[in-house]
Amino acid sequence: MSALPEKAIIPNQAVFVWDDSFFPYGAYLSLSSAARRGGFEAIYLLKTPALDGVELFERLRREIPHLRPVNIDLKGWLEEARVDCLDALLEADRFLKERKFHGSVSDMLRSLWLLLHGGVYLDTDTLCLKTFGSLLEQQGFLAQEHILVSSKVYRTNSRWRYFKTAPLTVYRDICSKVSFGVTWFRRFESLYVKSIHNAVMGFRSGHPMMRDVLSQIAVRYPKRPERYPLLGPDTLQDLEEENSYEGVGIYPPAYFSPLGPIMTFQYFHLRKRKTLEALRKTAVCPETTALHWSGNGTIGRVTPKNDDDVRRLADQQLFSHLALEAALGESVSLS
Repeated sequence: MSALPEKAIIPNQAVFVWDDSFFPYGAYLSLSSAARRGGFEAIYLLKTPALDGVELFERLRREIPHLRPVNIDLKGWLEEARVDCLDALLEADRFLKERKFHGSVSDMLRSLWLLLHGGVYLDTDTLCLKTFGSLLEQQGFLAQEHILVSSKVYRTNSRWRYFKTAPLTVYRDICSKVSFGVTWFRRFESLYVKSIHNAVMGFRSGHPMMRDVLSQIAVRYPKRPERYPLLGPDTLQDLEEENSYEGVGIYPPAYFSPLGPIMTFQYFHLRKRKTLEALRKTAVCPETTALHWSGNGTIGRVTPKNDDDVRRLADQQLFSHLALEAALGESVSLS
């Protein structure tokens, strides 16, 4: 495990959220890779009591000595943080859970925990490839990815935007599925909006941006059914545009999202060893610290379901090849 950088301001601890009673294999790989590759002194999992006894969660307990499971206590944490909008956030939690917007509940919990304790938040569809090192030597950091519609574009509410986004949507979908799609996508990547997301972010405790996120969620949550990223990426994008937060680094897609949503399907194609080695060089950058694979329904169907899947696919599928090294501590040569 790596020592805390001498100039670290962000605590060298990872934070994950899983607000449900089951635990998928992809989430196991995420936490395991953080333990093996992230160099964190502690790994916190904010969870429900119902997760106790679930097989893959109990496996993590056995395998990660510095895992710190914490049962979610939203009201207690809000009181500890002394937020002005406590009642509104409790109502937001009820509203979001009633509609099964688990990702938006996580948007609130991750910001609240970082406000109280600081650290590096990671979605459960990320693979840590190396330690965060100098990224911890600042007040906070955020990550970007290439998307079609940022909060700013969405707020313009212009029907003309579809003349641009419709062909880009089709082009990206095609590039995500064909074997040479990454090369094609790179040629026109600059046409896609480069925007902040919240799948990976780090902050010192007490940072005002995290408090501002909570204040915005308290106001915005009734409109969440209209737009999926409203309480997460949109809120961060708007706050960053409207405010100047001292000491917050913003890192380009190469660090955490080299391909971005939809295009991450490329990580799951089955290929020959030679083309797999080439894909690794084009789809994972030298700067890539943690790989966000943007898990969704389609990708979920092709994600490995157990260790045997990872080992079997490690010389055919880039995701399994990376997961074998980062999460299981094994390797297979592509040469």
